[in-house]
Amino acid sequence: MKKVFACLLVLALFAGVCFADEAKLKGIDQLKTERLAAQRGTVGQFLAEDLLGDKKGELLTTFEKYVDAIASLRQGKVRAVVMDEMPAKRFVNEVEGLVIMDEALSEENYAIGFKKGNTELVESVNKILAEMKADGTLAAIFAKYIDGDYSAVKPEDIDFNKGAEGGKFYVGTEAGFAPYELRVGSGYIGIDVEMCAYIAKKLGKELVILNMNFDALPTAVSTGKVDMICAGITVTDERKENMDFSDNYVVGAKQVAVVRADDYEK
Repeated sequence: MKKVFACLLVLALFAGVCFADEAKLKGIDQLKTERLAAQRGTVGQFLAEDLLGDKKGELLTTFEKYVDAIASLRQGKVRAVVMDEMPAKRFVNEVEGLVIMDEALSEENYAIGFKKGNTELVESVNKILAEMKADGTLAAIFAKYIDGDYSAVKPEDIDFNKGAEGGKFYVGTEAGFAPYELRVGSGYIGIDVEMCAYIAKKLGKELVILNMNFDALPTAVSTGKVDMICAGITVTDERKENMDFSDNYVVGAKQVAVVRADDYEK
């Protein structure tokens, strides 16, 4: 799976590459005057906007998918992509000619999002998360995708508790955020997917994944289209105004800048 993805990605990303004749990047501060890309609605977008200040309207391009932002970088249309570290590492590992700048832009925590005031479900999920942390279940899921080779993992390998008597449990995600969630064929795998499958089973329900654009997730949960959203969502004060969060399941995740290797001098 990984090799096929990489081959297709390389073909797409290397089409029309152009390189600007300018001084190489050495530090994050240089990005304040450069063309940047980010996924729409993410913390990466907000950080890029902060970096660019008044020039954000001119210099920042946002995309619905990370892969499109990376393509823009490879084609020389932008000089860096601001994004989460784990998917950034995947692109760097699978696409030749990309690197991550040494200095991180920020550190953050991931949690599950819920409709504001849905206290009962938040408490139930927090209890399950605590059990997963205590008995090693959560650590095993992370090890499977971060330390291991998950290329052979298939959606049918994950127990979605189909036909559960408790009904369906709808979770919104954006399946372009490996290794947390990614689409394989007509199904889904990843850290968040397996974590949500475990939670749904503990609740006596069948997990149903709804894949959508990242910036559509808050509306989906606030309107009741989904029961919760899980897509490596960073906990911020602004987001807390519009949704409730579970306890953190990732602490210290980083936002980084991906650049072309031949455009970066350490």
